[in-house]
Amino acid sequence: MQFSLIVLSNTTSEAIVSMNLECFNSFIASAKLVQVDYEIILVESNKKSKYEYPVEQLKIVTPDASFNFHKFLNIGIQNATADYYILSNNDVVYDVNWLKELLKVRDLNPEIDSFSPYDVLANKTPKETIETQDYILGYKIQRHLTGWCLVVSNKAINTIKKLDERFSFYYTDNDYAMSLIKYNFKHALVTKSIAHHLESVSSKNIREKKPFKLNPKTPKYIISENWTWVLENEKMIEDLITFHNKWGSRKVVKLKLLIAKQFSKLGLGYFNRFILVSR
Repeated sequence: MQFSLIVLSNTTSEAIVSMNLECFNSFIASAKLVQVDYEIILVESNKKSKYEYPVEQLKIVTPDASFNFHKFLNIGIQNATADYYILSNNDVVYDVNWLKELLKVRDLNPEIDSFSPYDVLANKTPKETIETQDYILGYKIQRHLTGWCLVVSNKAINTIKKLDERFSFYYTDNDYAMSLIKYNFKHALVTKSIAHHLESVSSKNIREKKPFKLNPKTPKYIISENWTWVLENEKMIEDLITFHNKWGSRKVVKLKLLIAKQFSKLGLGYFNRFILVSR
């Protein structure tokens, strides 16, 4: 079995090099513990980057394109050869046992094709649930599915075919979750698979809020419910509009997911692809 760690980075300083190395080395330690083959694909946004890493099995790919989260992950996948892809932010540190615990769940539940590790600071699942279950099936963002680290089988990737590059940064995890449900792939949060997300250390300090005119296609519910974290971010609004253009309005999405859930309970999950029709 082989794992491909695919990491996106915009490496502009030694501090980011150190962060990348910590991500790489923590993953390598976990892979060696369980004696699996591995490779690391670094998809580098900085075309002028000349930083080197003392890491085995590392391939650096520098796309001749502007940064797009899904596009760059797709490029990483195209350059990888694995049974499982680990789609990771560069600001993630892996516990030495994280992969061991994830493989325990995978080996006992081969019908699960997508996984997320657990971060006690970032995850919103109730602690009593975490303490009593080895894994939790579901697709809720920040509870079951964490966009900063996804472990997905080659089978699922080949079925989905390609991450939707209309999502350049935000709502990528929401779109991925919808695709899993559409093609009847189970996703699990593995509660004993521990990873630590450092919350975008490389970029959070350089973001600036700039005034902008609200897009007329902005969903009305984020205004009436005062989703300030979205309303203050023009790009987030743009990607939310893209999400609804693809999957339908919030009411339509809820109805489709309700029908898909019932189909899955009846063992008819294959038909979800005819319910979750996308544009």
